[in-house]
Amino acid sequence: MGGPQVRSSDMERHYRSRDYYGASSYYSSGKSIDVTPKKRITDASEVFKSTKMIDEFNPAKMKLPREACDSAQSPHSKGIILQNDGTGSMGRYSLSLIQKQFPKLIESIYATVPWNPHIMCACVGDVAAGDEAPFQATQFETDLRILEQLEKIWLEGYGGGNGSESYILGWYFAAKYCKMDCFNKRGEKGFMFSFGDEGPTPKLTPYELRTVFGDREGLSQRTLSATDCLEMASEKFNCYHIILHGSGYNRYYGMVDDWKNLMGGHACDLSDYDCLPELVCTILKMYEGSSKTEAIQSIEDYHTRRVVTEALCDHEKNVVDEKVKVNDGESELEVF
Repeated sequence: MGGPQVRSSDMERHYRSRDYYGASSYYSSGKSIDVTPKKRITDASEVFKSTKMIDEFNPAKMKLPREACDSAQSPHSKGIILQNDGTGSMGRYSLSLIQKQFPKLIESIYATVPWNPHIMCACVGDVAAGDEAPFQATQFETDLRILEQLEKIWLEGYGGGNGSESYILGWYFAAKYCKMDCFNKRGEKGFMFSFGDEGPTPKLTPYELRTVFGDREGLSQRTLSATDCLEMASEKFNCYHIILHGSGYNRYYGMVDDWKNLMGGHACDLSDYDCLPELVCTILKMYEGSSKTEAIQSIEDYHTRRVVTEALCDHEKNVVDEKVKVNDGESELEVF
């Protein structure tokens, strides 16, 4: 497999330099690495130190489009967006995410796919509730720099208590402002996984879009439904939402049904957050030709296999990932 790999030794050095607690036993090899931390980190603010949204992650100020491009070291690039809910109900998950889930997930992705993953991390809040940072996005990266960018995201921690967060802002961003050689040159879709414990914002108004993206040319002048945004993103990405059991999970009746009605089997109810990397990689294996049964059976741990099976209960048994038609090997960035 081409492209840079994320090695356990690299992970160990990254975590040693930051005195993280509990990073030693979450590598896909299953081997524990002897890392003796100086302190136990128990609050996300000790990792995510930003106290406001920085310009390089602000969609109203950042340079766009975000690009996932081929190179000599990465000849078969493909974009992957990992979008996390950064609101208050996700507090404890945000700390776990940076300490163990994202490092394990990134390493597992590299070990799973035969192409070169270019990974972007995004974070959403609640635009309808007036959050100051309803959407943030890193660059696409091919190595551990993605973890260093992730630490600069501002975990605003608010949200409106309205049963939904603005996950669909990520879909709009992916559709409008991500340029990928996999799509433009080869007609291959990227992947977008969002993670959170509340329902999807039902719509985005023109005012909300201007609030998030500023006065960028080509912003929609009409209100977009969640379905509109999903359809836009699905032209370039295979989109999934993984429902986490945060404090918002049991607070809003019908939330899981809302996701299932919107996304069908691409909405995955994950009962154990520790199984997140295995769920994502099981989905990726299906796009590489494995059936759902084959991909799940490749998971060695019984508990993880059961949790992933439940999360994918409504997913189709086989995936046909048809290529998108491109014009002379080059497709223009979509404008809506």
